[in-house]
Amino acid sequence: MKDWYPPVGMRLGATHYVTRSAPWLKHYFSLQKLESAFTPGIRGIVFWGGRSTAKLARRIAWVRRLPYWYLEDGYIRSVGLGKENTLPISIAVDDLGMPVDASRASRLEQLIAGSAQMDVGALGSDIRNALVENRLSKYNNLPHRELKLERTTKRRILLVDQVFGDVSVPMSGGSPESFARMLDDAVASGAQCVVRTHPDVMAGFRKGYLTEKAARTPGVILLSDAVSVSSILAAVDEVWTVSSQFGLDALLRGLPVRCYGAPFYSGWGLTEDRLSRFSKAMVPRRQARPTVDQLVAATFALYPSYRDTRTWAEIDVFRAVDALAAGRKALDLD
Repeated sequence: MKDWYPPVGMRLGATHYVTRSAPWLKHYFSLQKLESAFTPGIRGIVFWGGRSTAKLARRIAWVRRLPYWYLEDGYIRSVGLGKENTLPISIAVDDLGMPVDASRASRLEQLIAGSAQMDVGALGSDIRNALVENRLSKYNNLPHRELKLERTTKRRILLVDQVFGDVSVPMSGGSPESFARMLDDAVASGAQCVVRTHPDVMAGFRKGYLTEKAARTPGVILLSDAVSVSSILAAVDEVWTVSSQFGLDALLRGLPVRCYGAPFYSGWGLTEDRLSRFSKAMVPRRQARPTVDQLVAATFALYPSYRDTRTWAEIDVFRAVDALAAGRKALDLD
């Protein structure tokens, strides 16, 4: 257990949404069950993400004067998708804040800052090499396939669209104007602009920030191919994003990254930051200058917890990588 986690055996409560949708969470805390947030005698409350149910849980904790912890998926999660009820091989537990919320320090932010003074570069390098060699990302359900993009001698920029409702956008200081500025800057640069749009946006099920405007912009390529993150990044020269994990995946692969919001991996001197006045005010704390490998060590080793989803035994990041790679191979995705 990390030293900021709830003590082993502490009775923990959660809202009905969490206890119903994520009963497996008890294994990460070595509990028989997660109890209701209203149960007498619980000693703390955990909640997932930053939506309304999480806000309710935090308010209950405040009223009951109980400590609370933020929960999220780790940065490598599974082969299948969470909405398909695929169990996560990692979660992040934070006693300070959510990493997607740049307005306040999270435990991850503190770990990244501290990593700049720690001898963890070799560990980060080993993790980065393992992730890149196995072509892994957060979700790993899509096949590797070479993209069919029109040939060009221009620099190729990937612009990452995100869906409305993604809490990381406003929490990182991003807005619809951030996406519009990102697209305008890319077109003005003279590069070949490729917009990665979510398949649900292309199908009309969800609304994105970039897709509609990009579709009306001459020369911009819309990319909605159902292929892996690794396949997409292999075909571009740099990545521009507001707050997507695509930027983190690009850093692992040595690609230049430009951020128009303030995701947790920005502000450390590793990305080119084109933040709005609002988002600039959100990251004055990030004064340390870690290397990419130090940031990787903090993000993938020091911060999350990993569990074997068959036995729920605790494992490390390298065993998690092996398990995800084996899962892809079993589904013939490689």
